Amino acid sequence: MREYTFKPAPIRKKQTWAIKDGHLMQRGAAQALNLACVASASWNTVTYRGTRSAWLHLKSEQGVTKIECNDHGGGRDDFFALVDAILRELSRVQPNLQIAHGYSAPWRLALFLLGILGTLLGLFLIFAGVTNMTGRGSVEAGIAGLALVILLFPVAWTCRPNIKAQTVPPLDLAREIASLSGASVSDPEDDPREA
Repeated sequence: MREYTFKPAPIRKKQTWAIKDGHLMQRGAAQALNLACVASASWNTVTYRGTRSAWLHLKSEQGVTKIECNDHGGGRDDFFALVDAILRELSRVQPNLQIAHGYSAPWRLALFLLGILGTLLGLFLIFAGVTNMTGRGSVEAGIAGLALVILLFPVAWTCRPNIKAQTVPPLDLAREIASLSGASVSDPEDDPREA
């Protein structure tokens, strides 16, 4: 049984995970997660100021199991190897499970509201600039308003509530993650755990 050890972030303690007999276990945790009982899963990765954060959330009756890491945490390769192992195990025990790829519903709603409010503020600033409501600085107000609209309207549009999250099967996601981590992903037939 292989163990995967990494630090999710610089100020957090190291975590050690393992998969055995279809169960995801974390050292020191009260109970293991039966991967056959996962009701839904979501994956996302975000890069901000050169630091990539990635997370896999697994929902079950036990709650949400969060596997998270960023570039500054340490053990990034073990994190990606663990996610790959989880996805392979999920494809074995739940071949029909689809994993949501992207922001969760609360994040999408928050980004939608941020985008709408920023767009409305931008439109107001454009109006204020065009009608010379500000007196001096009407050009600056118009430019700032246009910048807000250009930056935040696409955020609102892509996170609007009526859009369903993109879903992918576990093995397809494993291949995508392998391209992020630089690891190679073999076919399930080549998986030594199957032997």
